[in-house]
Amino acid sequence: MKQLVRAALRQLGLQVTRVPSSVSDLEAEFVQTGRIPWSPGYKQAKERFIGQVLGEPRLLQLFSRQSRLPRHFGVGFDERCVEYPWLVAHLQSRHENLLDAGSALNHAFILEQPVFEKKKLHILTLAPESNCFWQKGISYLFHDLRSVPIRDEYFDAIVCLSTLEHVGCDNTAYTRQAVYREHRSDDFILALQELSRILKPEGTLFLTVPFGVYRHFGSFQQFDQKLLSRAIDAFGKTDAVATFYRYSDTGWDVANIEDCTNAEYVEWVAKVWSDGQWPEPLPEEPDGAAAARCVACVKLTKTR
Repeated sequence: MKQLVRAALRQLGLQVTRVPSSVSDLEAEFVQTGRIPWSPGYKQAKERFIGQVLGEPRLLQLFSRQSRLPRHFGVGFDERCVEYPWLVAHLQSRHENLLDAGSALNHAFILEQPVFEKKKLHILTLAPESNCFWQKGISYLFHDLRSVPIRDEYFDAIVCLSTLEHVGCDNTAYTRQAVYREHRSDDFILALQELSRILKPEGTLFLTVPFGVYRHFGSFQQFDQKLLSRAIDAFGKTDAVATFYRYSDTGWDVANIEDCTNAEYVEWVAKVWSDGQWPEPLPEEPDGAAAARCVACVKLTKTR
């Protein structure tokens, strides 16, 4: 079974010399049944893949330099497999107050990365989650990104991965409060203004959003070039550096913004995020896409 997993990782653009003995039956099933996105074992296989990437300095260097990724990188995996390496490749390994706006980091396989060892991490999200790592000294705050109860210029850095697109949309899947069944698609601007307010001058916001053709799916919206420009402007005075990653049948790779403007989110998956109903059997996209086909990764450094 390890041979199968090793071969699968190589096909996904990652050279692996040793597969851990903890490979689960679910991961093995995922490989044996053709690595269908969202099928049993998908989550475990994706997390193992991301963990392997985060442990490979050679690959992280490609993300830090905005360089081309290996062919077949992350085939069949969603955008998390580029968002996390992009973030880790750009975070500074130093003592600082770090805010996770949206709880994207609230996973053991992410928090075990050395780059977080010196951070005082605060996680801000709408409602409690099953994962909780208070024993690591992590603080949790359950609140709305449009009105953050934190003083001005407190954080050295802020992470907001695939969260901004949900602001002002129907978020009742994450909280039972009916008040969050909204259609206020411009409220991402309020969230960015708040994140700018609580970030120190010369601090950095690491922001990612699904990108391509504008779509509003109810529980989130996919950003296009116009919406992304509005988001950057809303943050205020900033040095902005944007990197785009595009998915195709050969995997994820760095791309120009022009290559991403026609990218479509996998529609049936977007519907699942809204109504929670998984189709049976699971549809398979011709290119093997799992969710977004393009993601914008933006470093916003607050200027004085």
